[in-house]
Amino acid sequence: MPVALASPLASPTPFTLPGFALPGALLRLLGPAAARPAMRPRPATHAVPGDPLQAARAAWMNGASLRDLCGETVFDLGDSVGAGCANRPGDVFRLQALLHREGDLDAFATGGPTAVWDARCDAALRSFQRACGLAADGIVLPGGATLRTLRGLYLPDAG
Repeated sequence: MPVALASPLASPTPFTLPGFALPGALLRLLGPAAARPAMRPRPATHAVPGDPLQAARAAWMNGASLRDLCGETVFDLGDSVGAGCANRPGDVFRLQALLHREGDLDAFATGGPTAVWDARCDAALRSFQRACGLAADGIVLPGGATLRTLRGLYLPDAG
């Protein structure tokens, strides 16, 4: 007597995620990764040999914190950052990562902090400054009010 085999895609039991449902059979085909909550994927980023900023960018995209990358120098800007400023790559990288952390800049959209100041960064910085009641001049000075505010949010006990 022939045995009836059920189609794996005809499973009536759905697996649900918030706002999303997968048939149980499709979930079995896709494996356990499909059961994880939806998260924005991080694009693959690889370090360029001999380029410390690219290595830092790759490490950041792979989950390293700004503290892991910069140690105690997270808030040590060498010069001003913003439109018409010195915009040293290491300083811009730090600021982009901090603005990303505060939700004003989507650094994932560019594969991590780029260390290049652009209009997107300027808009994010001005948005942050406005939200914090600072002068929205789009400039961060070493030891200035914007940097002190970022430091206070990053290290709340540092005041």
